Amino acid sequence: MENYTICNCMQVTRFDVEEAMHDHDNFGSVEEAFKEVQAQTQCSTGCGGCYSKILDAISDVMHGY
Repeated sequence: MENYTICNCMQVTRFDVEEAMHDHDNFGSVEEAFKEVQAQTQCSTGCGGCYSKILDAISDVMHGY
């Protein structure tokens, strides 16, 4: 998977999202994972425009894409 910036405000990349998720064994839902990723990366705390892109990236990681 190619690395790319998802959250421009906080300069969070897809790899940052993946790394934040790998710090934990399992998540019950995308929303639960989002809260943890946001806590670690501060993504989607600026303008919020990346919210759906962050959710998509989390979903991809959860499903092994």
